[in-house]
Amino acid sequence: MARKQLKIVRLIEPELCLDCRFAQMADVEDQTGNLQRMIYCRRLDCDNWDFASAEPAKSLRVEEDEAA
Repeated sequence: MARKQLKIVRLIEPELCLDCRFAQMADVEDQTGNLQRMIYCRRLDCDNWDFASAEPAKSLRVEEDEAA
């Protein structure tokens, strides 16, 4: 898998992501080592992102899809 630059961004309308086919729940570690449950988006051009407060993410563990 190619190395990706992960960023933590604020969602403008988080409820839109709940039914989105590109969204998955994930455990995300920030640069200070804090682990949080967040939405991971596989879509790279989403209009629901606010990049003003973007910060790098250190690691990501995506929840496996239970329906698969």
